[in-house]
Amino acid sequence: MLLALVLTLWLATLLISHSLRQQMEDTISAQQFSTVSLAAREVDRSVRERVQALQSLTTQFKGKPVSTAAIQPELLRRPILLMMFNWGIVVLDKNGEVKASIPESLGRNGRSYADSAFFRLAMQHGGRYITEPMQGHYSGQPVISMLEPLLDAHGKLVGLIMGVTNLAQANFLDDISSARYGATGSFFITAPQSRRYIMSSDKQRLLKAGPPPGINALYDRYINGYEGSGVAMSSRGVLELSSSVHIKSTGWLMQSVLPAEEAFAPIHTLQHQLFALALLLTLLAGGLCWWWLRRQLLPLSEATQLLTRMGDGELPKQPLPVSRADEVGLLATSFNTLLERIQREEEKAAEHAANRLLRKIVSQIPGVVFQYRMFSDGHGCFPFASEAFYDIYGIRPETVNQCADPIRNMVHPLDRDSFFEALHHSAQTLTQWRTEYRICLPDGQIKWLLVDAMPEQDGDEVLWYGFIADISRHKSMEAELRIAATTFLTQEGIMVTDPEGCILRVNPSFCQITGYDSADVVGKTPAVLSSHRHPAAFYQQLWQSLLEHGAWQGEIWNTRKNGEVFPEWLTITAVKDSAGHTSHYVAIFQDITERKAAADEIQTLAFYDALTHLPNRRLLQDRLQHALDAARRQKAYGALLFLDLDNFKSLNDTMGHDIGDILLQEVAGRLLRCLRTGDTVARLGGDEFIVMLENLGAQRDQAMREAETVGRKILATLHQPYQLRGQDYRGSSSLGIALFADENSSSEDILKQADLAMYQAKSAGRNTLRFFDPLMQAEINARTRLEAELHQALEQGEFSLYYQPQIHHGQPCRSVEALLRWHSPQHGLMLPAAFIALAEQSNLILAIDHWVLQQACIQLAEWAKNPATAGLSIAVNVSARQFHQADFVSRVSALLRESGANPTLLKLEITESLLLMKLRDAACKMNSLRAMGITFALDDFGTGYSSLSYLKQLPLDQVKIDRSFVRDVLENSNDAAICKAVIALGQSLGLAVIAEGVETSGQYDFMVAQGCLAVQGFLFSKAMPASQLPGWLSQAQPHGMAENAAAG
Repeated sequence: MLLALVLTLWLATLLISHSLRQQMEDTISAQQFSTVSLAAREVDRSVRERVQALQSLTTQFKGKPVSTAAIQPELLRRPILLMMFNWGIVVLDKNGEVKASIPESLGRNGRSYADSAFFRLAMQHGGRYITEPMQGHYSGQPVISMLEPLLDAHGKLVGLIMGVTNLAQANFLDDISSARYGATGSFFITAPQSRRYIMSSDKQRLLKAGPPPGINALYDRYINGYEGSGVAMSSRGVLELSSSVHIKSTGWLMQSVLPAEEAFAPIHTLQHQLFALALLLTLLAGGLCWWWLRRQLLPLSEATQLLTRMGDGELPKQPLPVSRADEVGLLATSFNTLLERIQREEEKAAEHAANRLLRKIVSQIPGVVFQYRMFSDGHGCFPFASEAFYDIYGIRPETVNQCADPIRNMVHPLDRDSFFEALHHSAQTLTQWRTEYRICLPDGQIKWLLVDAMPEQDGDEVLWYGFIADISRHKSMEAELRIAATTFLTQEGIMVTDPEGCILRVNPSFCQITGYDSADVVGKTPAVLSSHRHPAAFYQQLWQSLLEHGAWQGEIWNTRKNGEVFPEWLTITAVKDSAGHTSHYVAIFQDITERKAAADEIQTLAFYDALTHLPNRRLLQDRLQHALDAARRQKAYGALLFLDLDNFKSLNDTMGHDIGDILLQEVAGRLLRCLRTGDTVARLGGDEFIVMLENLGAQRDQAMREAETVGRKILATLHQPYQLRGQDYRGSSSLGIALFADENSSSEDILKQADLAMYQAKSAGRNTLRFFDPLMQAEINARTRLEAELHQALEQGEFSLYYQPQIHHGQPCRSVEALLRWHSPQHGLMLPAAFIALAEQSNLILAIDHWVLQQACIQLAEWAKNPATAGLSIAVNVSARQFHQADFVSRVSALLRESGANPTLLKLEITESLLLMKLRDAACKMNSLRAMGITFALDDFGTGYSSLSYLKQLPLDQVKIDRSFVRDVLENSNDAAICKAVIALGQSLGLAVIAEGVETSGQYDFMVAQGCLAVQGFLFSKAMPASQLPGWLSQAQPHGMAENAAAG
């Protein structure tokens, strides 16, 4: 019977334990699911309130243009929206550009979100869209955004309005995230698609992804839509009880997790108690028989007495002794079980109440109350830390309950040595641990902290109880005070006044600039500095700007203590107190005396000639334009006199530039003395001066007479002797005059006309004057048209080469000279004399020379294919500019290579003027070309600066007698002597000699008689196209060509 009783007792214990466990699990799961559902409904309500607020805005903005001017003021009148969306409201147009936003301090207006995924998705959904949690496009903060469409009056989507919530700051989800479920449980919200955490009791989880698919089957079920509760092993290896509910308005998951160890702790305790009770009962059952025999009624009596005394309060509540297994024993056992349960509940309630009270007290303390344990190996943990721990470190306190390494690693590298030195010193001496140090948060933020704790020995370990405070603001204020103190010592003057303008303080630079001591001005108003240069309206505008905008900046004239008036650049700023009222004015100023002097000097340099201090070209053009405008209005003539000093370059070369400068200054002074007060004298540069006369009358003849009178007075004045450092100098000038009145000529046109007239005066013999003649302008226009036609000739292939044979006495023709011809559509066939000079002036000469040389090389290659012309050489004229190109040799080499011409059949004719420049460079180039097989002829010898020295230094092959000497060789003895000398010189130097321009048989006979056997001229043939040359060669005979030509 006893065995049956024991077995029944244990069976009942097991059944009761299992049943209680199942019931409590169901109850706890239901309770958790109910809590999560309530939280989900609360979040859903908050989301819908915010969506409705956005929809209300879209209704108000419907039909309005999506622009800053139309919407920004409306947003600014609704600051209450910032209570719903802590990161503000943003209005985007259909292109994704921010047109309006609040708060304005974030500076989002003008930014573009066109390339953002959420913008494209919102536009695809018709504008209504709630984003996944994401990093802010510009801020980098974790945010979620709610978007609603903006429609025009026709219902067309023209933009979006977006409410933004920064999850890292206080937001509408904080009521949930800050709530705790149990002691170690937590809430979080997940976006199903990305599995990212939108809200979590652990802020470190924000935007991080939950377990990937396949890791946690129960979590996967929640993601796929299951709503309910369950127990599963988490990705961290912890068995957890969790519940999940969908938030209807967003599709997010509201979840709660509680470690199974905490959730089912009461069940485990109850089971242990049941088994302990069963064991106790089993032991007691053994003695029941004995007690039954000895005292059957004693236990009941004792129990009754105890119950009575406990009921009367004489004894504390305690279990009844169980001495019998009958109904009395069962009654006592039941009472004891009930008593134990009541005591456990009372203890638990008291413990929870104490914990709540402690956390409530600690949470009100501004800082972290903590307990830190250092192990014997130097590492440590935080067994306890208040909730403010997260606010400072961004880490939940429970994450460092076992290991504090994450916190130790946050200590700033520069503070680690002092931090750990103070910690170990406190541990060794058991004295106060107090130190200031910095920490580096994962987002790069740096905080200053103060730790203050007292240690106590706990076996081999040390335990600190203390307090951690965030002193970053305090440190920042200290730095600002240091900066402010340093700033006050700047080189700029600083003055601080009260709101009424009474001076409270000035810095040393103020005293240095103004000359006033601090005692001289403190207590007075800034009027002590007034220069009285500014009208009252100036100061009224200054104060109006200060009152309306809180600042003023500008130039002002003040007075130093010594009475000197000086300019300063002044900036005044109003300083506001916490209530927004002006508490002080701070004025900062610089003495800009030197800056203004420099500006004046720059102005002088920009508009005046540095040597003569006369107006320069820039100022002259400005004045001339004003004079032209005045002449048109008043219908009165004016005149521009262009003056150039004759032979000024020779003076500079012979007497030096310093003497030339003195002369220019003397000329400037004489010109100023010659003129009326209203006239203008300017220097263009070099030795060129301009005189501008105005108001010369309405009649052209009268204006010409007055201008001529002034001009001749100028010429006479400037012709008077000069004393240049003790030396007498008499100079002359050339003067060109251009009249202007109401015609449409520009200032540049008038200058050009006067310049042309001046050159006419120089051509007329100098020291005279000339008026501008319209024929001059016609000539200039003709030259301009001709230049344009030259450009067109190059582009459209209007040039060609003609070839004139060069005859060698008694021999067949073996060489020709290439001569350029222009087949102009406007002027017909033109010789080089009509356009080469213009080509040289307009820089076209290089392109033309290159074309000529290229065509000559191509022609040599063509003639090489015909036996009749295969050995024919071509002489090509080379201009000085072409020859002195740095890459001339390589250009010639390239043309020969590209055309395939034989270099030995190419002769380059160069002039004496070419050799006068860079003789050594010319010799080097000629030797390089000579090495290729090219030969050289010296053209027009005797017409320039003939020198025997370069004939000896240069690799010449031939000297050419200029046609100017050949023309009159039979009539002019000088020409005959020059020709003889050139022929003799060539023979003595071993150079071939050729005469050009031979047109009569007498000229030919003279040359042959003197030993010049090579000639060229109309006597034998005119220049002809390449196509005619083979026919001419076939008819020409080596003997008797001169007689035939003369007879013809």
